[in-house]
Amino acid sequence: MAGKQRPGRGYDRLFAELEGIRDRYRLDVKQFIGFVKSRRLFIVDGLAQYAKWLDDGGSGKSYSPATFNRKISAAKNRVRYAFRHSDYAADLRRRYQLEDVLNSVRLKKIDPFPVPPEKLLSVDEAKLLVRRTRDGTIRLMVTFLVGTGVRVSEMLGIRLSAIKAGKGRFAEVTITGKASKVRTIHVKKEFVQRIKEHFHSTTRLFEHQGKPFNRISVTNRIKHEALRTIGREVTAQQLRHTWAAIQIQRGKEIQAVAAVLGHTNPGVTSRMYVTARLTPEETFLDLEEKQAAQPARQASAPARRTGHAG
Repeated sequence: MAGKQRPGRGYDRLFAELEGIRDRYRLDVKQFIGFVKSRRLFIVDGLAQYAKWLDDGGSGKSYSPATFNRKISAAKNRVRYAFRHSDYAADLRRRYQLEDVLNSVRLKKIDPFPVPPEKLLSVDEAKLLVRRTRDGTIRLMVTFLVGTGVRVSEMLGIRLSAIKAGKGRFAEVTITGKASKVRTIHVKKEFVQRIKEHFHSTTRLFEHQGKPFNRISVTNRIKHEALRTIGREVTAQQLRHTWAAIQIQRGKEIQAVAAVLGHTNPGVTSRMYVTARLTPEETFLDLEEKQAAQPARQASAPARRTGHAG
């Protein structure tokens, strides 16, 4: 009986190519490729085994759901890349088979935690940060993040072609979010023009000498300015949280806030940002309290007057 087929030398070249792609998945891809190479597995066959290995702590580490999902997303990304550049790319049946394999390896559900108050800025703090920031680039970015609630990666990815005139004072800006989901936000036209003039925008709304900004670099610059101006570090993500919390505190509907944030499930938005709690006095609804009985006495008054008149 013939032994099970193993990857040949061509796979070594493929692995080297997959590891050489410079993107945000690069470090996680290295772990995945090392797993399949050490076990002499085909890349598609190795995906499910890799997921189980991660989940079982085979690497000697226990990964959080978020880290597990990032590593699996990296592996799936490279599997899809390998297929697109293979001889089977035009084979519809094989493509469906590949998607079945990819869909069988599921990401873990992550329950969002409420954003603690110390991670939020008040309106006054946000205004102070903008007013005192000396770095004109960061001042515009902070204003945009707090003013729109977008993610920093979404902000940095806005292309000029995604900005439409819209009606009145506001421009319509198309945002491409997670999983390539698209939504529309609105920004004052005057503010958009100021951004264009400051960055000399040619392709993207926010760019440096025609090139995109680095997300991590921008976040670090925001932290530095926040520490200098309001005495504590603030991340770009906290500015997004601040927008959401302020909108909800102002009484905006959860569904509307979720739509602007790009949350598919408004329940996620609610769990993250709704922090209202009842006081101990409010928790117990005392029906024997005098104030609680007052409406009943008012309701009975007309009946007594009617009886007396008759």
